Amino acid sequence: MIDFLKRLLMLLSGLSAAPAKSEPVLEVRPEPTLEITPEPVTMGDEGQKVLKYFEQCRLKAYWDATGKVWTIGWGHTGPDVYEGLVITQARADQLLRDRLAREFVPGVLGAVTCSMAQHELDAMVDLAYNIGVVAFAGSTLVRKFNAGDAAGAADEFPRWNKSGGQVLLGLRRRRAANRALFLGASGDAAIKIGVAVT
Repeated sequence: MIDFLKRLLMLLSGLSAAPAKSEPVLEVRPEPTLEITPEPVTMGDEGQKVLKYFEQCRLKAYWDATGKVWTIGWGHTGPDVYEGLVITQARADQLLRDRLAREFVPGVLGAVTCSMAQHELDAMVDLAYNIGVVAFAGSTLVRKFNAGDAAGAADEFPRWNKSGGQVLLGLRRRRAANRALFLGASGDAAIKIGVAVT
């Protein structure tokens, strides 16, 4: 009788008594947690290494490779760039951050309809920065990538090697670096691959 009263008191107080041998014991297991890698939403450091290496920051306005467009900083162009313009390094860095955030990263994210890794985004943003968002969005590279053909997309980078209708060694090198970055190389390794192109 005392055992019965003890069990009853424990039950009433919210505590459970040890289960009888005939009662089944339920094992509670924690819910599994999923580790989800978030989609990249900006250009990473490795991509910026490649972009900055090939753009080469210049603080005084200069003509681009075609001799038709005034350029300054990290390849910044536009109506605010004119002959004789000089800027600081801080201004050049800010112009790059602003254009990546406002124009090029959103342009790539808007054109690509499937998941991508950071290194793939980085390579595609650098390409778009160099050729323009409109050309990038309409490219075979984007069509192949969106169709799930990442290898085919990687092979499209070398095709973007012309400026003003002429093949340029600097663009051949940059595209080799873009392709390597797209395939997973670090920024430094991608630059070495690009520089090795002759």
